[in-house]
Amino acid sequence: MVATGNVIAQSLTLWSERAFPVADIDSTVVDHKVPASSYDPLQTLRFFAYGVAFSPVSYRWHAFLNARFPLGNIVAGSSKQIAAPPSKMPLSHSTRAVLKRLVVDQTLFAPIATFSFVGGMGVMEGLGPVELAERFRIQYLAVLMAGYALWPAAQLINFSIVPLAYRVPFSSVVGLMWHTYLSWTSARIKAKGPPSEIEQADALGPVVPATN
Repeated sequence: MVATGNVIAQSLTLWSERAFPVADIDSTVVDHKVPASSYDPLQTLRFFAYGVAFSPVSYRWHAFLNARFPLGNIVAGSSKQIAAPPSKMPLSHSTRAVLKRLVVDQTLFAPIATFSFVGGMGVMEGLGPVELAERFRIQYLAVLMAGYALWPAAQLINFSIVPLAYRVPFSSVVGLMWHTYLSWTSARIKAKGPPSEIEQADALGPVVPATN
């Protein structure tokens, strides 16, 4: 799903560039258009690698939440395990368990997942320390806030009614839109290019003159 989101994001970007070309303001030719970018398979490969590496972590996290904040008994059905509906449990207990899961997930796991994405993608792109610090400055908080706007509602459904075995696939479906957004915002940041010398100096902090 991670790589699929990237493919969708790149496809939408290429379509928009071809459907609505932008004039090159630096050109002396009035009708000159900025050439459209091309599909980047390495970018998709990076998203695929991130998904392969992080999916087991996500599954184990959901398993921990399920064990720590159980919603009900696990009912054996043929070869699958299906969680008992929360409606069969006392409402107060079920509601508290769901809210606890949501708070723990969003306060502990969301910042770590965002850090892993921004840092992992930056490393795979070959960013240096200054460029990586700039990437975190620009992208980390924006991605985290966007995640808070999407995932609490999705996880409320995920924790309430979706059996454990299907929670990662459910998150992946919602994540298809999410990773499309991540691909889009990452492409926007890359399009700005590396930080200037002044921005690099600011990232390194003030220079303290040496004393004799």
